[in-house]
Amino acid sequence: MSFKVEIIEEKKNPLIDRKEITFRVDHFGAGTPNRLEIKKKIAAMKNASEKLTIIRKIYNTYGSSSNTGVANIYENSKDLQFFEPFYIRVRNLPKETRSEVYKLKKRKEAYHHLFEYE
Repeated sequence: MSFKVEIIEEKKNPLIDRKEITFRVDHFGAGTPNRLEIKKKIAAMKNASEKLTIIRKIYNTYGSSSNTGVANIYENSKDLQFFEPFYIRVRNLPKETRSEVYKLKKRKEAYHHLFEYE
């Protein structure tokens, strides 16, 4: 799938020790790319760790070939775990791992080892 990511705004949040990025994805003639593909491109553009990059939200507009979104890039995994809710961290995992996390959580077994940044 071919798409282009453009960074619209970038802010450094020194209190939380993260970069807050607003981006735009152009995907003419194709569907919206998934979070993992966008996450890889943003991490590569910012020379950041893919594990510490979180796609917070992707805003879709019906009939449009572009989307906007919000991403956070953390400096360490401790801050990421503290500030990002569980469901957002799970959304940024591959589909197979995501289903495994939910199965283990439902059975009240340990699932934290499935997150890549721990």
